[in-house]
Amino acid sequence: ERTDVVDDMHGHKVLDPYRWLEDADDARTQEWGEQQSALLEHERESWSTRDTFAENVQALLGAGAVSLPVHRGTRVFFTQRQPGQQFGVLFVREADGSERVLIDPMELDSTGSTTLDAWQPSKEGERLAYQVSEGGTEESVLYVMDVATGEVIDGPIDRCRYSPVAWIPGGERFYYVRSLPPELLPESERGFHRRVFLHTVGADAASDANVFGAGMTMTNYYGVEVSRDGRWLQVSAAEGTEPRNDLWVADLTSTPADRPAFQHVQVDVDAQTSLTFGRDGRVFVSTDFEAPRGRLAVTEPGQWGSSQWVDLVAEDPEAVLESVAILDGPDLDEDLLLVTTTAHGVATMTLRRATDGTAVTEVELPGAGTVAGPIEQPSGGPVVWFAYTDHTQVPTIYSFDARTRQVELYATPPGSVDVPDVHSQLVTYESADGTTVRLFIVSPTEAPDRPRPTVLYGYGGFGIPMQPGFSAAILSWVAAGGVWAVACLRGGGDEGEQWHRDGMLDKKQNVFDDFHAAARYLSTEGWTTPQQLGIYGGSNGGLLVGAALT
Repeated sequence: ERTDVVDDMHGHKVLDPYRWLEDADDARTQEWGEQQSALLEHERESWSTRDTFAENVQALLGAGAVSLPVHRGTRVFFTQRQPGQQFGVLFVREADGSERVLIDPMELDSTGSTTLDAWQPSKEGERLAYQVSEGGTEESVLYVMDVATGEVIDGPIDRCRYSPVAWIPGGERFYYVRSLPPELLPESERGFHRRVFLHTVGADAASDANVFGAGMTMTNYYGVEVSRDGRWLQVSAAEGTEPRNDLWVADLTSTPADRPAFQHVQVDVDAQTSLTFGRDGRVFVSTDFEAPRGRLAVTEPGQWGSSQWVDLVAEDPEAVLESVAILDGPDLDEDLLLVTTTAHGVATMTLRRATDGTAVTEVELPGAGTVAGPIEQPSGGPVVWFAYTDHTQVPTIYSFDARTRQVELYATPPGSVDVPDVHSQLVTYESADGTTVRLFIVSPTEAPDRPRPTVLYGYGGFGIPMQPGFSAAILSWVAAGGVWAVACLRGGGDEGEQWHRDGMLDKKQNVFDDFHAAARYLSTEGWTTPQQLGIYGGSNGGLLVGAALT
């Protein structure tokens, strides 16, 4: 039913004839939804290849998954998902090499509606804080387990959605984030008003000390970290999804843990900054302040202001700074830094001297893909671990040893898959305003041999980059003869923070223009035709697809 609803938006007449569809309780909306479902069911009956696609996707999901190892004390913690399992299972590996299950979500709830949202071992590996939620709500409840016995010794502590956990050495206390009780808040503000608390294992959470967040913006999300030596508490605050954060530190050796005296590092500055504390007393600063692609600086405790930072790795005009890991200890002649960057979505790792940032060598990665991590041992050492994936390799765990400068295979998923023979490439095209945009193309042939059915995927928001990764859906589509393209649109983080901001708010049109230009490129270059091109996106990408269609 088409209505005559018209809005006057600053002098512009905007027709909205189907606004009644916004009311889910409207009988017309419900009838329309039923009709659409019936149409889908009818059309789906004619999809003769549907079962074949389902079988191919299922086969390519057969690898399962394994996570990065988390070293604490003499123990190693990791998750592993066997082929056919719905959720990953949390394991611990003891010093003698024996492994056992700590948490299996299906053992917690055989219906499969309970998920393990997060977990964090104490620095000694004796205790484990973990969070679970039910029914996809992400409303996490926190518990503490004794790792040796598997006994739950604390919890439940509710209202811990998206809460980090930062253990203090000794395993008796940790910092975490919790929302205020809903009964104390107006209904519209429930779920906000987060605070940083200090909890003692076994104590009533109602008595936990509120150490940070009172009187601050109610929509703030907080990050909490304790340095690996236990001296420094770092708290960051970001308002919603804003691409910036405020940052404070407190010295836990000179101030009570339940009343830390915070010093501000960055407040009301339009930048994202984090700190990594070295055992030599220096503080490494990862920031996009005055460097949209990121830079690595160094400072001393107490010299927190940006004017006192000294650059170790300056901003690279062609790459985005992703992470920094410290390699140190008696097995090395000097302290080193492993710096991960991405150049147009593809990862690079460079070993650098911690003293002055000088490049020592570029680490040879398994291919042109994506890196997660690396993760160090809190006790230090010459080895780190990282995950690697690309369009044809399942996520796999590798180690890098700074003594030998070698990358070694550390862990593979428990299953195996037969990856089809496909080609992956990164190309460039020009958007409406002349901006160069990049596009990943996964295809049966290296060059277009004929127009093929093609899916164009886009997201373009929240600073999230598009990077190569293993996908059963993509590989199944390409193995069947199609082409899959992923556009690195403005609004994402592919080219740094400025790229993100060039696709938000009053510049949102750039995202849509970039997407349209990608579709045009695929057609003019012979990969597909307008009649054979489909577009796909979810969440923010769903908004994109809706705008592109209309």
